[in-house]
Amino acid sequence: MDGYLYIFLISIIPWLELRGSIPIGILTGLDFQKVFITSVLGGILIIPVMFILLDHIFPVVRKIDQIDRLYNYWETKVQRKYKKYTEWELIGLMIFVAIPLPGTGVYSGTLLSYLLGLDRKWSYLAIGLGALIAGIIVSIISLGLDNIF
Repeated sequence: MDGYLYIFLISIIPWLELRGSIPIGILTGLDFQKVFITSVLGGILIIPVMFILLDHIFPVVRKIDQIDRLYNYWETKVQRKYKKYTEWELIGLMIFVAIPLPGTGVYSGTLLSYLLGLDRKWSYLAIGLGALIAGIIVSIISLGLDNIF
């Protein structure tokens, strides 16, 4: 299988996302620019899928006790981390996603947008820009400034 397909698949894994796919792509010797684009696209393309799952499938699946407990745990964790950004709404959402730490990626940002009832189009834009910024930050950390430019 193509190395970039692996990078794409890693970029859509919750909690790894591009924070994992960019360094892995660099370590495996793949072209940095293609790794970056593939990783950011993976994060951006998962956003509408997450909204669909949250809208249609998640309410049904939450009837399973273990999943409901995991959801409640994740909801509490995400809302606690996001609390400091609530005044800024969509800009806060973008900043929240842009910080490349565990629990602040595209999945958490989409869940947060869903929970807060934010406008989907603007949330998609804010989360996508946050993913792009996170990708830049992870790339700088992974490569060092001198290797990027």
